[in-house]
Amino acid sequence: MPDFLFDHIYRIYKKFQKSEHIFLFLDYDGTLVPFKDTPTQVTTPKQIKKVIRQLIKNPKVKVIIATGRQLQDIKELMNVKGVSFIALHGLEIETADGMKFCWKQATQARLLIKTIKKDMQKKLTDEKGAFLEDKELTIVFHYRLLAKNKIHPLRETFKKIVRNHDTQKILEIINGAKIIEARPKGWNKGKGIEIFLAQYTPVKNILPIYIGDDITDEDAFRFLGKRGITIHVTNRSKRKTSARYQVKNPDEVYSFLQSLSQIQLLNKN
Repeated sequence: MPDFLFDHIYRIYKKFQKSEHIFLFLDYDGTLVPFKDTPTQVTTPKQIKKVIRQLIKNPKVKVIIATGRQLQDIKELMNVKGVSFIALHGLEIETADGMKFCWKQATQARLLIKTIKKDMQKKLTDEKGAFLEDKELTIVFHYRLLAKNKIHPLRETFKKIVRNHDTQKILEIINGAKIIEARPKGWNKGKGIEIFLAQYTPVKNILPIYIGDDITDEDAFRFLGKRGITIHVTNRSKRKTSARYQVKNPDEVYSFLQSLSQIQLLNKN
């Protein structure tokens, strides 16, 4: 089990102060913001935007939102100048200084996703507690409001539809917080971070910090390993994680970010 972050906070503060370049990777849903019944109900609290703006003022800090959401969606939700984005689990990247990346192999999934969506929607006609989210390169089946006895059968239906249409096996199925998602195989948040950090290969004395709650964040935890600080937001989950530290919920994430912003203010005074 990971150590509670705040039991080691002064050690982390020292690493923060000694590092010349800090890359702060933040998952969004379940990490910066609490879960809602549907993704469209989520908004970014003013206090989150404020603390991120404070962190960006520190010239050695880069803030990167790493999320399963689409790029345009997360940009509108954040609306903070100077933030970089790793969207769709790393399939789309856009940095604050204008670098853009989209994994070319993922584009062949577009028509396949549409076909899967069309078939699965037929199965959900009478299911008010479930819905599909079409992200163009991936498709998500949400079942947070679905009756418990219907979850397993419909999850299996979704997987079967994906397998039936994906004859070339270009997709993989991943689990998340009350969701199941089909996405292009061979890419993940860890690879997205690798692409992002590759821009700064000559840079010395860097400290990557990654905070996330979902199974999809495990790829990032494993990629960074002991190179950085990895933090799992449990949200009452008891699953195993590759993260070194843990916090309970987005409120504790905010407290941690706020404390980091205070360090930079102290350094200026």
